[in-house]
Amino acid sequence: MSRDDNPNVTLGEQATQRAGQLTASLPAHLAAVRDRLTQRFGDAAEGDANGLEALADRDELTMVTSPSQLVEVLRFCRDDELLSCELLSDLSGVHWPGGRLEADVEETTGWPTYASQRPGTIDVDYLLTSITQGHRFRVRVSVPDVEPRVPTAVEVYRSARYMERECYDFFGVAFEGHDHLERILMPEDWVGHPHRKDYPLGGVEVQYEGATIPPPDERDY
Repeated sequence: MSRDDNPNVTLGEQATQRAGQLTASLPAHLAAVRDRLTQRFGDAAEGDANGLEALADRDELTMVTSPSQLVEVLRFCRDDELLSCELLSDLSGVHWPGGRLEADVEETTGWPTYASQRPGTIDVDYLLTSITQGHRFRVRVSVPDVEPRVPTAVEVYRSARYMERECYDFFGVAFEGHDHLERILMPEDWVGHPHRKDYPLGGVEVQYEGATIPPPDERDY
């Protein structure tokens, strides 16, 4: 029986085992992108404290960097001949709330439930596309969800000017150096950021055909 088939191996251990397999199974063109970036900035997997972390899953590549070198990484992705990422296709966020995280008991071993505390974070993803080379991948930075701050990428990609406003609007990420960081979809006096997972699941009353429809959390279904 292999370790992957062994029911006594925890999910966390299996995920660790598969991490190298996932990275190794990247398509050749994305493996070349990964190697080019880690050659230039260092590889966190090899113990480089300032290196990039490569994540791979379902033939997709994500390169994780720090906010302090984000702009430098983006500029290199744009200007390097091998990478040639002319287009910032998208900029989005993912909120991971902090708090108590529990790993369920393992039925096969009887090991108890393990609990830990994790801080809240927001991942900011930059989806880069090379029209010349025909590849696409993500560059990611993770910041605390309390007063999250990331340097603006507008000097590298002008299209980031509007995408950063949307991320600020929905996640509350402040892009330092942005010359017009205001809400872009929600009213300027709106309280909170609707795409954060700690945002209340409610709504607003809606006027429709002379009647008032209450918020979703107040309706009688």
